[in-house]
Amino acid sequence: MAEVAFHKVAVLPGVLEANAFYLVENGDYAETYVTDSTGEARAVGNTAMIQAIAPVADTLQIVADIAARDALTPASNIFVLVQDASDDPTVATGAALYVWDNVGADWIKVTEYESLDVVVAWSSITGKPSSSVADIDDAVTKKHAHANMSTLNGLSDSGGVLQYGGNPVDARKIDWDTLNW
Repeated sequence: MAEVAFHKVAVLPGVLEANAFYLVENGDYAETYVTDSTGEARAVGNTAMIQAIAPVADTLQIVADIAARDALTPASNIFVLVQDASDDPTVATGAALYVWDNVGADWIKVTEYESLDVVVAWSSITGKPSSSVADIDDAVTKKHAHANMSTLNGLSDSGGVLQYGGNPVDARKIDWDTLNW
């Protein structure tokens, strides 16, 4: 199974990442694109897709809810984007795009747009670190467990001056052999 990368962008990039989902801000709404394994974009309920289906701009209306959609009296086949389609029993949450079928005198749902809020649970992340709190505490404890630990613990600084054992170190007089290094 391919992993999917999520991108929120202002403009769709010229070169798209393979296996990615792009949310493109577009004024008062957002458009979505999904790429395949080659990076080829597939329109998902966006302006390009809608215009490919219905190139005449007058054939799309945007309404607030299902009641507003049902109040329309279309004389021909039109698309209606319902911003809150939750009154449609087939839509759990979010918006939906409908087309009026003039022959059948009925609304047909074309697609729906669920909320794009994504919640990721730590338990569902693959490849995550497997260290426990105890493992991390143990690693911190062992961080300075080496032969010259007491010598290094004696080093400090005060006002930018290197000190050893609380006394300033004069680099001109250091004899490293006498410090047991």
